[in-house]
Amino acid sequence: MERVVVVISAPRRRRSPPWFGAETRRALVAGLAVAGLALVAGWPYWRDRPGAAAITLLSCAAIAVVGVLLATGGRTRRTGLLFVIASVCWALNWAASWDATFGPILSPYAQAEFYLALSVGVLLYPAGRLEYLADRIWTALACAVLLICPTALWVTSEPEWAAFRGESVWWPAPFPDLEVFRVVLRVSAALYVLLALSFAVVLMLRLPRMGRLRRLLTLPVTVAIGFVGISAALTQKPIMEASVPLDDLLHVYVVQGAVVVLVPLTLLASGLRVRISELTVAGRMLRLTAPVSVERVRDALRDVLHDPTLELWFWAPMERAYVDTAGRPVDLGPDGGLDGDPDGDPDDPAPGDGGRWRRRVRSAGGDPLAVVELGGALRDHGSLVEAALDAGGRALETARLQASVHAGLEQVRSAYRRLVRAETVERERLARDLHDGAQQRLLALGAMLGTLEAVTDDPAVKEHARTCRAELMEALAELRALAREVRPALLAQDGLGPALEVLAERVGVRVKLDVTPRRFSREIESTLYSVLCESLSYAVERAHATLVHVRVGHEDGRLAAEVTCDGTGPCDPAADLAGLTGRARALHGRVEVGGGPGEGTTIRMDLPCE
Repeated sequence: MERVVVVISAPRRRRSPPWFGAETRRALVAGLAVAGLALVAGWPYWRDRPGAAAITLLSCAAIAVVGVLLATGGRTRRTGLLFVIASVCWALNWAASWDATFGPILSPYAQAEFYLALSVGVLLYPAGRLEYLADRIWTALACAVLLICPTALWVTSEPEWAAFRGESVWWPAPFPDLEVFRVVLRVSAALYVLLALSFAVVLMLRLPRMGRLRRLLTLPVTVAIGFVGISAALTQKPIMEASVPLDDLLHVYVVQGAVVVLVPLTLLASGLRVRISELTVAGRMLRLTAPVSVERVRDALRDVLHDPTLELWFWAPMERAYVDTAGRPVDLGPDGGLDGDPDGDPDDPAPGDGGRWRRRVRSAGGDPLAVVELGGALRDHGSLVEAALDAGGRALETARLQASVHAGLEQVRSAYRRLVRAETVERERLARDLHDGAQQRLLALGAMLGTLEAVTDDPAVKEHARTCRAELMEALAELRALAREVRPALLAQDGLGPALEVLAERVGVRVKLDVTPRRFSREIESTLYSVLCESLSYAVERAHATLVHVRVGHEDGRLAAEVTCDGTGPCDPAADLAGLTGRARALHGRVEVGGGPGEGTTIRMDLPCE
């Protein structure tokens, strides 16, 4: 029998920690390569100055490492490439220390391109593009200044005037003139200072336009690069003189390199801060959403993502639509791909909403769960958004169930509102029919009885006509009262105030009115009028009140009404007036009934009116 041997290999041991991946190794290799280039370029100066060499090599390596790490990101790729170019330029800048061949003429260009690449890289961070007009204008001016000024230096000077006295220095000097050269130095120094100050202004102008999260991320980098730019301009100014020693020039380069190291350090700190936010977002979401509710989940996402404008809509399967936190259906628009279709693509910017970003959330089973709309600035922090949505997944599923219940209740409220509107219309029609039909016929009949009473000579007929006419007038008065209760003409014509004044005159007790003269929709006025009528009827007939106070006011888009009386019913007033609650809730309002023996009765009602 042939034996089969199955060999199961043991898992390979990880030879490096998880954070030391391919990107980190490439970044370290790039940093070492740039540091080696700087060591070679500045060797004549480094031999006797190991401290200055350590500072400069560390600065070059740090910028290169940060550049390679940033280049691995989607939106920060351009910033990373510019930082790598800046580190190479700063290394080549030290070729001036050889004081020979083309090193001296290369140094001014390398220094200028270093600051240009570093500054533009910061302006591109973290969006990956020059977003504002001021950024683009400054970049164009910086390119012109940092190209023209180094060119003007060697065009108008001899090499020894610019601190280079080597015999093999290659320095074309087509138009050497000491006086012109001094003017060029003064103008260049002034332009460098002006460029640094304007760069600081541009950086400050960007901050108010950024979102809160992006501002927190870029503020340290902004402060660091602003400080570096201004200090570079100020330290450069003393050496912008004719015939300065080469050692003084290189010493200024060392100081500038020591200051420049702040930029990669602040970038690393900002990146570490984002990573820590991603790691702690799960705990924050759990704390902020307990106990889970629709509003808590939305507010937790707003807090974690630093976006107070964040909106959250849940998919309601029964309604086949997305609903807001109150359960009301929302139309996300055809461009969002969400017009009742759960399979649309909402990850495009929201139409007509200033570049806002919609992100779909699905359940563990792949079913539509919710759509989150965020500020466009959060596109630069997709990993943080994903971490927050993943951490809040269970809370979102629970909140979706609540939103579905809210959506069902909203359907009931919508049906009730339609009934209220239909009832209002029917009341108006019935009141109009009573006024134009039955009342007019009764008036005509009363006129005919009056004529009969006037023309007849029979005393019995005259007496019967008078009696019938009096009964007819009483019936007409009752019919008019019924028409007023169905839909008072004053309510339709003049509003709540005049209608309540007529009502107060008929209840038989003292009523104080404090009613806003503002008009509202007929559904609001009709519902409030019927509630106030029932409240006054309760105060007089059940609570046996002797004084009733009615207040109706408007504030912050809400209509508030309050009825207080000095009487108390034999039973619980809330139970006697339970029917008022349904009418108010149909219009997203609420009713509160309070009171007790010796306290009187208070009925409060609140309705949205806008």
